[in-house]
Amino acid sequence: MRAHKTTLRLALSIALLLTPFLPLRAAPAVEAQSERPVLAFYYAWFDANTWALPLPDQPRAPYLSTDPIAIEAHVLMAKDAGIDALVLDWYGPQVENNQTETNFRVLLEKAAVHGLKASLTVDLAGPFIHDVNDLTHALLVVRDQHAPHAAFLRIEGKPVVFFWRQNLYSIETWQSLRDQIDPHHDMLWIAEGIYPEALQVFDGLYLYSVAWSDDPASVLVRWGNEVRQWAENLGARRYWVATVMPGYNDLATGRTDAFVRERADGAYYRATWNGAIESQADWVVITSFNEWLEGTAIEASQNYGDTYLHLTRELAQPYRQLQPAPPTPTVEPPTVTPEPESTATPEPTPTETPEPEPTATLTPTATLPPTATPIRLPTPTPRPTGLTTLTPEPTDRPGSVGAPQGAPTEPTAASVPQRHIVEGEAASRRVSPLLVGLLIVAAGLIAVPLYRWWRAARR
Repeated sequence: MRAHKTTLRLALSIALLLTPFLPLRAAPAVEAQSERPVLAFYYAWFDANTWALPLPDQPRAPYLSTDPIAIEAHVLMAKDAGIDALVLDWYGPQVENNQTETNFRVLLEKAAVHGLKASLTVDLAGPFIHDVNDLTHALLVVRDQHAPHAAFLRIEGKPVVFFWRQNLYSIETWQSLRDQIDPHHDMLWIAEGIYPEALQVFDGLYLYSVAWSDDPASVLVRWGNEVRQWAENLGARRYWVATVMPGYNDLATGRTDAFVRERADGAYYRATWNGAIESQADWVVITSFNEWLEGTAIEASQNYGDTYLHLTRELAQPYRQLQPAPPTPTVEPPTVTPEPESTATPEPTPTETPEPEPTATLTPTATLPPTATPIRLPTPTPRPTGLTTLTPEPTDRPGSVGAPQGAPTEPTAASVPQRHIVEGEAASRRVSPLLVGLLIVAAGLIAVPLYRWWRAARR
């Protein structure tokens, strides 16, 4: 009996020693976004042709959007600036001649490595979503392939998806799609622009641009109130996503209505952040991280260096606490008394352009046909009928050549596969009871001969 007990003790001791090496169930992933998340629109369709355009500014070093090194550098910049997620403009799941899909997959992987999140904007004005069948397929890919990724943006446990030009489809069409693809609102669908009636189907609203206004704070406050009024009327939770912008300059697009909103040494950026705070925004989205054609980029650049990345980190903190951002510091110029005998007009002092810091040569790891230079052109569409709404205000941004001509065909009832539950993390690994039993038995088989040898040695 004593020998049996000793053997059992030895077996249990060996089993306990082996326990740290057993595959335990993975701990649930902790969501990285803050209580009031800060997001930024991200573009991944640039190539050498982009940097040959007369842009208002350029990145510190030119890059190819297909280069994983460049994507990783953007992830690190965004994280250092206090941004919680990059939201990539996405043309759909087609891979051929569509680097937005392949680049989004790389973005997810790089974001996962560095603790950032990523989401996408389903771009209905792009060249690959032509009708409701294309749209249905695209949303299924988002739901079943992209959203389960550990780095996909979740807020309150739900994957977040933005939309651009959702007004190309009627409210009835969107209701049909939502009923089929996400009937229980397990995702958050965020609509764009001056169509708050979309909140009957969508979970939130954002304005892509407020740069047309010299008083962006008042615009954001009015639209924040509009979203909350709709939420009250609908008796449902709806998110107000306030847009912050450093400025605007789309002259490089060649549009007839192109204009410039000066950055004013960061004053315009601060005004939009204060507007987000005053509007009690649920989230903030920056337009943009790197939209170079419109001059809204905060990415490190030749003209501004890291200024707007540092400013983003500074201004995000008071927003998260809903406190007004500090005013732009002003420096009084020194008073210079001109000499009486000097009458010549002084020549302007040449301004030295800062040389970009040396960076490693970016080598693309995949060669994809470049997507057409993105210049979104306004597509006039009838405004859906609904509850009383605000007066329309301009919210256009650039986009791709080849956008759909007119509204897509209205759908008939489409066949959609049964929705899979989105867990938002890798499948948990569980310890097999059989494996544990086998390990204990093996430990016993080892322990018995050891015990007998020990007894024999004592004799």
